[in-house]
Amino acid sequence: MEQLLLRENALQEEPFDDRRQRLQRLVDQYEPLLLPYAQRLCGGDFQRAQDAVQETFLRLCREDLADIDGRISAWLFAVCRTRVIDMHRIHQPDLVSPDQVSQSAAADSGPAETAERADEQQRLAAQVSRLPPRQQEVLRLRLHAGLSYREIADVTGITVSNVGVQLHQAIRTLRDALAVS
Repeated sequence: MEQLLLRENALQEEPFDDRRQRLQRLVDQYEPLLLPYAQRLCGGDFQRAQDAVQETFLRLCREDLADIDGRISAWLFAVCRTRVIDMHRIHQPDLVSPDQVSQSAAADSGPAETAERADEQQRLAAQVSRLPPRQQEVLRLRLHAGLSYREIADVTGITVSNVGVQLHQAIRTLRDALAVS
């Protein structure tokens, strides 16, 4: 009961506009990182990824920010991951084929360079899709979301040393596969 009163007092002390601005900054900062992560976990389904990210931020709005201060990044990715897993239980995802991978190219590159870059992206995406799911997730959290090993461990529930092992194995497998192809 005493903790509840302290929490209510803390919420009353933080002005509504300050909290709203802080939440907006967090949304602006993490939405571009969470959306691609969730989309990959959702098998490429952008709509479901948006739903998962939106629910993640709704949960953040209900959370006492002081409780997660200093670990917001890992907390957001963990909540998003859990939400996607819950969504998978309800609806099994469609598989993404390597040719559905984004084929971004610089506007000033020629057709040959654009085709070569697209081919490399497809080859890499195909090889990543052949990795075990755990390695795919750890690799994406590190490279795309920029999370630390500790944050990845918090998100996935594996040890920090296992994160390192998973990343090492994934990179070695990709390097070997791309060297042969």
